[in-house]
Amino acid sequence: MNVSLILGLSVSALVPAQSPIWPGRDAGPLQPPNVRLVDRIRVHSTGDSSAEIIQHWNEAALLSIKAEKTPPPLAVRQLAILHIAVFDAVNSVGRKFQSFEVETSITRKTSEEAAAAAAGHRVLSSFYPGRTKQFDSLLARTVETLGDEEGVQAGLELGRYVGKEILAWRAEDGSTREVTHRSSQKPGDWNPTPPKFVKPLAPHWRQLDCFALRRGFQFRSDGPPALTDRVYTVAYDEVKKLGSKTSTTRTQEQTEIALFWADGEGTVTPPGHWNRIAQAVARERAFSLVENARLFALLNVAMADVSIACWDCKYHFNFWRPIQGIREADRDGNPDTLADRDWEPLLVNPPFPSYTSGHSSFSGAAAAILAAVVGKDEYRFETSSEGLPGSLRKFNGFWAAAEEAGMSRIYGGIHWQFDNTDGLAGGKKVAKLVLEKCMKPVQR
Repeated sequence: MNVSLILGLSVSALVPAQSPIWPGRDAGPLQPPNVRLVDRIRVHSTGDSSAEIIQHWNEAALLSIKAEKTPPPLAVRQLAILHIAVFDAVNSVGRKFQSFEVETSITRKTSEEAAAAAAGHRVLSSFYPGRTKQFDSLLARTVETLGDEEGVQAGLELGRYVGKEILAWRAEDGSTREVTHRSSQKPGDWNPTPPKFVKPLAPHWRQLDCFALRRGFQFRSDGPPALTDRVYTVAYDEVKKLGSKTSTTRTQEQTEIALFWADGEGTVTPPGHWNRIAQAVARERAFSLVENARLFALLNVAMADVSIACWDCKYHFNFWRPIQGIREADRDGNPDTLADRDWEPLLVNPPFPSYTSGHSSFSGAAAAILAAVVGKDEYRFETSSEGLPGSLRKFNGFWAAAEEAGMSRIYGGIHWQFDNTDGLAGGKKVAKLVLEKCMKPVQR
């Protein structure tokens, strides 16, 4: 989409046109940007305060995801749309990078900060109309900070316009498609799991239009091992011992890791957890406004596409969760797996097939993007958790954090080891493609 924008648009005409797909509940006022937000990674801020406009709108999105209990695949789609709009609006002014989707012609002085804020407001007001007052307040504070600076009105017009165009571009991406998932009772096939037997979540997501990938199956893995394979037996024994709700093998630290990375319903979700990590990294690295905008766009485009790729694997292979495999081991044809009809995992099973792990896929993609943008994987940081308040975990690199996040699902008893390793590998592949293809520096 190449759009030539003549500033001076009728701003009043640019009203929200898209309703949220999975509606939820409002949860109070948005915290102002000068408040230290709960569960923020503790890294000293040295960056330009104007560049933190990107983090403010990112945090507004995360708080909305948490309040509305937005599921991970939808949450990361909305984060990607938000940050593509913000990036294309900001980048239009200086053109330091290739645009992602919308190109504009700037004819007068334009505020990048105002463009970022207006794009963020336009997109989030569309996704979460019940929280528009909070977004209005955040936008007003941004404009007040900019004062009488020349180009503010032009920036607002630019941001609203780009936000509108990005929303229109993704309006028919398949996110509202309805698909009925049919499973079977043969060994290895996933079916809704106890205790609530929740119906499958988003079986249509594998068919979603991708952001950078050609199709969701572009990097489809070879699939889980056969039930009689040695790899399956090893994974079976591992999760049966470590992931049991009553495990005597799992250490206290491993239990903490499972709960720390749980990122379940009512949190910012696994993609949101990695956005919180990115917020702190961006501050410490003192990125400029456009560099911040690019970081969050790359991060969320990669995780949005990996959600499609992961969901393709989930519903293509339809592999059962450990709770099924362990309770029904007498049906798997493997003499080395012993059934336990009473086995329960530490964590609650998500309502979709096991292979590959979504958390591992998101983590692999996020770690690869952050390492590429920072210029190295070795990077010391610590992060907190909504699932385990008051707990901090320290890491010497992004991939180390990704590997721990992936292992947390085995400690939690809801994934097999091959779900984890193949998910991490798939995330890295998607991130590599996004980095090679999207928002590259413009050669002057």
